[in-house]
Amino acid sequence: MDNRLLFQLQQIFSKLRTPISLLDAEGNSLIPNEDIRFTLPPIPQPGVPVAQDGRLYQICQSAPNWVIMTTISDADAARDEFVLCDAMIGAVITASEAGNDLNNAYQRILQNELSLAELDAVVDEHCIPANTPRCVLLMHMVQVQQRSACEILEEFLPRANTDVLVSMDKHTAVFLKDVSSVEDEDELRQFACAVQETLMSEIALPVTVGIGEVAKTVSDLHSSYRQARRAIEIGRAYAPERTIHVYRSMMLERFLSDLSPEMAEHYHGLLFNRSTARLFGEEMLYTIEMFFKKDLNLSDTARQLYIHRNTLVYRLEKVQRQGGLALRKFQGAVTL
Repeated sequence: MDNRLLFQLQQIFSKLRTPISLLDAEGNSLIPNEDIRFTLPPIPQPGVPVAQDGRLYQICQSAPNWVIMTTISDADAARDEFVLCDAMIGAVITASEAGNDLNNAYQRILQNELSLAELDAVVDEHCIPANTPRCVLLMHMVQVQQRSACEILEEFLPRANTDVLVSMDKHTAVFLKDVSSVEDEDELRQFACAVQETLMSEIALPVTVGIGEVAKTVSDLHSSYRQARRAIEIGRAYAPERTIHVYRSMMLERFLSDLSPEMAEHYHGLLFNRSTARLFGEEMLYTIEMFFKKDLNLSDTARQLYIHRNTLVYRLEKVQRQGGLALRKFQGAVTL
């Protein structure tokens, strides 16, 4: 059952003056979504209302596996409402099927599953803009339950007409942002931050965002998608406290992640070993980490750590004496 389709229909039904419910072929309530089962009367064919126990039932002509139900007593009025509901259900299903086809097309483009000839055919069939500059914002939501990440984002994500939201799986959606009028990556970061704040304030759901580089053509979208995924992977390793990861601004992290595990372990062992174990205790590592976060600013670091500036200087000089790294200088800081 497509939860997105039911959600759209529920929004429509809620605006009707007549109370209308939607049941499956076994009588289970779909709209409203409740654990209730009704005993259906024999219904000869779709489009023909049948009364039973003060309710009126009718099989949908546009969806024969669904049954429309109402509790109103005026049969003529109910018939009119049933005709209207049936037409709306058919329209939503048709639009949903078209949307699913387009979503599948974008999935295959992002995952680079199409040859050049197939890509041209898909772009032409679905009227996909071929040369609109777009950027992939990969949005990952771990704590979704009944509704998918895409269904949730459809409700809260601000979109322009040229933006596209693509469902990848239950927990992941891709937002293809038209960046024709976007000045720089900081604007995309601010946009992602605003989306996070909205989701947390409205439904208390966190979202992690990876931002790829600009794709100038539709054939470049898969590169931006791969970069956005990579940004999240690297970001979780090097900056787990962050939830927005921009591929372009992660050059050092990308460089380090490309090292083989064996080579990384070799260089790590040159500095972190038995002889330096006492030097790099928990307090010292926390001090150094804060010093780096404050861009090597002594005063800001000391203030954040609630220690005297001279105490901080003493700790850093201790690293230089025993570890050979002058952390107040560029080369020593980068090495560590």
